Amino acid sequence: MRKRILGVAVSVGLVVAGLPASAEAAAGNATTPSGWTPVTYGSLDQPAGTDCSFELKIDFPTQGVEQRISATYPDGSPLRTDFRGPLIARYTNAATGGSVDEDLSGVGTLYNFPDGSSLWTIPDNFGVSIKPGDPYHAPGEYVFSGGEVIAISPTHQVAILHQTKVTDVCAALS
Repeated sequence: MRKRILGVAVSVGLVVAGLPASAEAAAGNATTPSGWTPVTYGSLDQPAGTDCSFELKIDFPTQGVEQRISATYPDGSPLRTDFRGPLIARYTNAATGGSVDEDLSGVGTLYNFPDGSSLWTIPDNFGVSIKPGDPYHAPGEYVFSGGEVIAISPTHQVAILHQTKVTDVCAALS
């Protein structure tokens, strides 16, 4: 089954509808530059015990994601970044060689806040690594599909505010 996803985002229905407007209002004189630029994702190697109980390798055999900063703070730093495009992630259990491909293609929006926190809103699907010690979610590698809203604290803790369906990649490759 192919999944559509992008970024670390979450959508909380009506709450999310109001949140972007509030974030943009907080920006004051936000500008809206245009222009899409390509994003390149490099391979990742997560040691055993970081995401999964085994060493997890993540490659991106298909990628064509673009990003656009659609609103900035007065100092020019990004407030809102939009993402779009194809992205296939290949997750591999290094010990067994077993792998699974997940389609993370789609659209998403990232809001960066002055305190260093961020909010992702993704109407499609998204891949998320959650590290040990996160108080909001069990560690692991997850693919969320069907719409998500994800908040990330300044200390990189992930709070899943809304999810429709979740795939536990570590369990799938165990």
